[in-house]
Amino acid sequence: MSHTHFTTHSRRLLLLLLLASGLLASGRHGQSALVPLRPGEITLEIPELTTTLDANSSATLPLAPVSFVKLHITRNPSEIDYGSIHTRINTEAADILMTTTGTTDGILCNLDLNRHGGFQLNPGRNSIEVEYTDHFRRVHYASFLLDRGVREKPRNLLVSAPPTHLSGQKYAVVVGVSHYQNAGAGLKDLQYADRDATSFRDFLVSPLGGSFPRDNIVLLLNEDATSERVRSALFTFLSKPRPEDLVVIYLAGHGSPDPNDGRNLYFLTYDTKTEDMGGTAFAMFQFRDVYERVLKARRVITFVDSCHSFGISGERNIGGPKNNLINQYVQRFASTGERAVLTASDTSELSYEDAKWGGGHGVFTYYLLKGLSHDADLNHDGTVTVAELSVFLRDKVSGDTQGRQNPQAIVGEVANLPVSSVGRELSLVHSPPQPPVH
Repeated sequence: MSHTHFTTHSRRLLLLLLLASGLLASGRHGQSALVPLRPGEITLEIPELTTTLDANSSATLPLAPVSFVKLHITRNPSEIDYGSIHTRINTEAADILMTTTGTTDGILCNLDLNRHGGFQLNPGRNSIEVEYTDHFRRVHYASFLLDRGVREKPRNLLVSAPPTHLSGQKYAVVVGVSHYQNAGAGLKDLQYADRDATSFRDFLVSPLGGSFPRDNIVLLLNEDATSERVRSALFTFLSKPRPEDLVVIYLAGHGSPDPNDGRNLYFLTYDTKTEDMGGTAFAMFQFRDVYERVLKARRVITFVDSCHSFGISGERNIGGPKNNLINQYVQRFASTGERAVLTASDTSELSYEDAKWGGGHGVFTYYLLKGLSHDADLNHDGTVTVAELSVFLRDKVSGDTQGRQNPQAIVGEVANLPVSSVGRELSLVHSPPQPPVH
């Protein structure tokens, strides 16, 4: 064997050994790699409810008080940088609640929910996330979904004040993706997302919907809804509205965690590639930038019908199925101040579509359109407000899906913002003709 051949062979052998040991484990674009969890590697315990969950699972819990949550990481403490352990409760960083101690079989992270306000487990669905980095720079991540069973009664959202007066212009971005360029291998086409988006746009331009000027609406369907065009609509077009204007955002399509890294959540565009979602889909952290840095309009209403599946399936989904927290993160980013967000389903629930709803719609948009037309005018004053619409959607969608899909709403300071003028449209239709003015 020549010296050159021996050297080349040795280098290849060394490279293989380094890869096997994890010393070269780094992800795309220089990020640390996410690796599958071993069974039992991360578990969650709620001592007061005698409940233990394995990673990426869910459980239904009673509405009993919960003061402490314990996360067990069953790895040698010398293999983990304690400073790399991070937790979130309902998308909010919860490290401030955490104390960590070494145990005989790993590390115990205690989360004291009473240490600071705002971290209690609420009625309905709650998420807890944890991640850490090992000494090979590999990231380990898990989420847990805790359903406290009884959700907030929808009618608690209603208030008695008169509808808010609207001023300024109206703008909208409406996106619906039923057909995907790279469908297959875990990414499936939808049936009616494009039709849902078109119907919603048609409502906005009608007198009932406020007669949005067509030039003030960006409609992106299927092959037009590329990652570049969606980004342009949200970052460039939506920089035009002024503080006094109204902005409506509507998204229908797939929403999913990255199959390579469940921490990263995306709205999938027409040209999304499942092996490169970071470069070809629209990330949740970019939504945060839209709401915090781009939009100047104080009043923004967001409708999201995105969870038609539990994410991208197939062999690329590292560690198997994940909890889908995309709706929870959308609610966090889109509901501050005078802004409201209505999502088609609760955290990690499916959103259903079928021909039985209006000849072909998602159940959320089917009832959204019915509610906007007149059915959600619960106090019969001729105007549908955000609060009335959210109550109507929760009642109808949950009832029509036997409780499997439960729309969520955060209406905040815009509960009385009108979203359709039923009375105005009806008066135009039914008022007797007026004599001409001479």
